[in-house]
Amino acid sequence: MSKSKPTIFLDPALDRTSIATDETISRDQLAVWYRTMRLARACDQKLAALYRQGKIVGAVYLAIGQEAICTGVVSLLNRDDYFSTVARGLAGWFLRGVEPKHVMARWLGRDVPPAHGRELGLFFADIQQYGIAPYHNGSMASWIPSGAGFALAFKIRKQPRVYIAFTGDGATSPGDFYEGLNFAAIHKLPLVVVVENNCFAYSTTIEKQMPVENVADRAPAFNIPSEIAFGNDIFEVRRVAKRAIDYARAGNGPYLVEFKTFRVRGHGEHDDMGYVSADLREFWEKRDPLRLYAEYLSGAGGLDEAEVKAIDDECVQTVEDAVAWAEAQPEASPDSVTDRLFAP
Repeated sequence: MSKSKPTIFLDPALDRTSIATDETISRDQLAVWYRTMRLARACDQKLAALYRQGKIVGAVYLAIGQEAICTGVVSLLNRDDYFSTVARGLAGWFLRGVEPKHVMARWLGRDVPPAHGRELGLFFADIQQYGIAPYHNGSMASWIPSGAGFALAFKIRKQPRVYIAFTGDGATSPGDFYEGLNFAAIHKLPLVVVVENNCFAYSTTIEKQMPVENVADRAPAFNIPSEIAFGNDIFEVRRVAKRAIDYARAGNGPYLVEFKTFRVRGHGEHDDMGYVSADLREFWEKRDPLRLYAEYLSGAGGLDEAEVKAIDDECVQTVEDAVAWAEAQPEASPDSVTDRLFAP
C-alpha cells in the first residue's frame, strides 16, 4: 500500500502516536495495568515460540498489539459482571486473577484443572471463580446471543450487572451477531458488545467483509448507541467503555463499541501474514499499545525507564516460570477421555 493513512482511520482523531488521560489515576494503578498488558504480551510471545518448537498441538492465536482493549474494558467491571473472550483476551483473564501457569498448562495439554488437558488455552471459561463465561464455539459470534442470555438473567433478577461480549470484526458477519443484538435491543438487556477491529478477518479486509465503513455503522439497525475509538490507547478505551457500561448497567439496553486496532501476528501462528504490506506494519508499529503506554508512564505517568524495564523483566520471568511449572505437570491420559462427562 502507499504511505497514506489506512482506511481504518477515517476519523483523523483516532490517528495518533501518543496518549494521555483526564482521569486521576494513582501511580500504582497505572503500573498494574501496564504489568497486565506486558504479561499478556510476554505470554503470547512465549506461546509463539512453543508452537514453533512443536510443543503445542493445534493452532495458536495471539493478541499481540491488542492488549489495551481487554485491559481497559475489564478494568472497569465489577467483580460480579461477566465477560467472554476468545484467545485474544489474556489481559482480561489476568486482571481477573487467572494465573499464567494455568494458561500454559492448558496450551501444553497438561492434566490440571479446569480443562484437564481436554482443550487448548483458546476457550477459557470459569464463571464461579473469575466471571469469565463459557460459550458455544459453533460461530465466532456465538457469545453475543449467549451473552444476551446472561444479560436477560441479570435483568429478570433485577441485578445491576452487565455482560461484555468481546469479538472481532469478522465475527460481525455471521447471523449470531445480529440475532444476539436484536434480542438484547428488544428487551433492553445490559449487554455491551466490544468489537476489536484489527483490520483483517483472517486475510479479508474490512472493505471485502461489509458494505459499511465501520462495524459501528450497523448499530442503527438495532436502534442502539455505538461508538468508535482508538483501541491502542488504554485511556481512550476506558473513557469509551465506561460510557457503554454505565449506559447498559442503568437499564437502557445494549451498546456497541468498535475499537480500531491491528493484529500484529497472523490470524494464528500458522498464518504468515503475506497479505499485509510492510507499510501497514510500519504504520501500526508506531502505534503499538505497549509502546504508547510505556512512553506515557516514563513521562507524565510518573514511572522512570528503570521501573518500566523492571516490570518488563518481571513479566518475562513470570512466563518462564509458568512454562517450567506446566511442563512438570502430567500429560492428560487417553484413558481419562470419558471422565467428567455428563453421559460417558
